[in-house]
Order: sequence, then structure tokens, then C-alpha cells
Amino acid sequence: MADDEELSDAELADEEQPPEQIGTDYEELDHDTGFRAVDWKIWQAYEEAVLNKPEDDREEPEEWAETFATENNLDLKRITAAIKVGIYAGGRDEFNQRSGEGKTIYANGDTYEGQYWEGRKSGFGKYVYKSAGMSEVDKLVVEMLKVKPTEESYEQFAVRAADHLRVGRDVVRLMLEMGPHPCYYGGFINNQKEGKGVMKNKDGSIYKGDFVANKRHGEGVFTYLNGDVYSGQWVEGKKHGGGCYTFAGSKGQYIGVWDKGTMQEGQWIMSDGNLYEGKFDYKNRPGDPNGAIKFPKLGLVQQGNYQKGKWRPTDKLVTEAEYAAAREAGQEDVEEAQPAAEPVVA
Repeated sequence: MADDEELSDAELADEEQPPEQIGTDYEELDHDTGFRAVDWKIWQAYEEAVLNKPEDDREEPEEWAETFATENNLDLKRITAAIKVGIYAGGRDEFNQRSGEGKTIYANGDTYEGQYWEGRKSGFGKYVYKSAGMSEVDKLVVEMLKVKPTEESYEQFAVRAADHLRVGRDVVRLMLEMGPHPCYYGGFINNQKEGKGVMKNKDGSIYKGDFVANKRHGEGVFTYLNGDVYSGQWVEGKKHGGGCYTFAGSKGQYIGVWDKGTMQEGQWIMSDGNLYEGKFDYKNRPGDPNGAIKFPKLGLVQQGNYQKGKWRPTDKLVTEAEYAAAREAGQEDVEEAQPAAEPVVA
């Protein structure tokens, strides 16, 4: 989903076009919203008559604008600017550019409330992608909210709804906090997501962490719709570097190194507490001829490899002390034979 495009000088001129009709106060503000009262009236009518209707049942915006202008004795250019560019309330600089605190409703229904600098989103704010609609899960949560018992707390509701819909509890919690539409709440620089932020995606999944140029980049936590969680490093929108992936169903975990979205090497901790240690293939499957299964409760280790999903031992069970000593001795031989590998630079 791309953010809104900025206004051209011509569109700004249209937006500020003085009215032709006499008798209407175009500067009067709506005290509840901060928008100019006329603009707010236009937008509410347009949203109800056009945007909120199925596409097949919508009147053409231009035809609606002409009818609305005639019936309400309003300037057609003003109405056209509102439905093609959107409406804005907030500060402007000496060049009539949006500046400081402000809020915008864009022509597609998306909204932004936050800080501007030289006409662009810069600073901190919240962007709601209303035009993207709600996910199926969000729709179901909204329906469940309508019949929520008054004595039930929102935390109790979040747990009940998540368990009923078989989704992550944080998915429902964030929907209650940020609303049912996809949205982003955090830092912006020059119209792009930058710095710390929270992104509620169209499917209901969540990312909390660092952004660079609209992409997940740095440290962050991603909660999938089913409740799986990845916490760790990101580079250009992909899991890259050190991180931990927790599987909601089995409660198993992968802790280790990622490369452009795929597991590379680390520990796969199973639900029974046993763990695989070694490398993984490009499909995130264990695949290391020198891998090992560890049984922490027994203090035992066995070397081997996963083949076609089954564990194939290549050595007998040994104690953790024996395994560590053998690994240390083997590592010394490797270090004498090969130069140190260069570290990965993000």
C-alpha cells in the first residue's frame, strides 16, 4: 500500500480557490473536527453518497459534485477540490505548504494526523489506510464487539475473541487500540516511514520496530495473524541477522541467524525441550551433516542429519561434556586450516 501523493501547486491553488457564491462563510471552522465547516459538510456527504457505497452502485464523482453544488448553492470548484484532493486542517508556512500539526482526509478516504514539514509528512503521526478495507478477522472482531457483555473487560474480550478466532491475542489487542483498518503509527521523514513505528497490516499482522525508507529495517517484532512471533533484526524488509522465531501452535522456537528471510544456522528448540543445532536449507528445513540433537533433560547429545524430515544419527549418544570437548577439538583444527570468515555487514 503506497502512501498518498503530495499536492501539486495547481491542486493547492484549487484547494484554496476563493468561493464564487455569496452568502456562504467558507472560512468558518467546524469546532469538533478543526476542518472548515463547508469542507467537512462536503466530505461527509461525499463519503456517504459515493465512497461508502459498492463501486457498482456509486454515482460518478463529477456528476455528484455538480448536483451537490446546485442543491446547496456551493462553489463547484471547492467541491471538486475536496473530492479529488481531500481536505486539510492545520498549520501552513509562508509558502502555503502544510507545516506543523495537521490532519488530512485524502480523496480515497485515507487519513493522516500528525506533523508536517514543507508540505510533507515529517515527524510523528498516524496514517490510516481506510481505502484498503478491513481484514476478515477485523470484520469478525467488529461484529463480536457489538455484542460484548458490558461487564467483560476489553482485555478479557481480546483473549476470548483471539481464542475463538484462532488468531494471536496481540492481533486483537492492537485492533482494539488502533482501529479495524490497516494503519501506521510512528515516525515519518519526507513522506516515508522512518524511525520507530507500529504497522498494522491489511491481514491484521503487526510489526513494531525500526523503519528506514518505508521498510522494516533494524530491530523489530513481527506478530503473524496466527500468533507466531519473530523478534530480531531486519534489513530492507526481510528478516536478516540474529533473531528468534516462536511458533504459536507448538511453542517451539528457532533462535539463530537469518539471511534475507530464510534461516541459516542456529537452534530449533522443540516443544518437548529437545533441540536441533546446526544449519538450515533454503526452505527453512534442518539440513546439516554435522548437526546435532541435544537432550538437555538427559544431558545427552547425538550428531546426525535430517533427511526427508527424519533424523538420521551419524554417531552414538554422548554426554554434553564429551560433545563440547569434541567440538572444541574439531574447531581448533578448522581454525588452523582456514582463515576467519568476514562478518556479515548489514
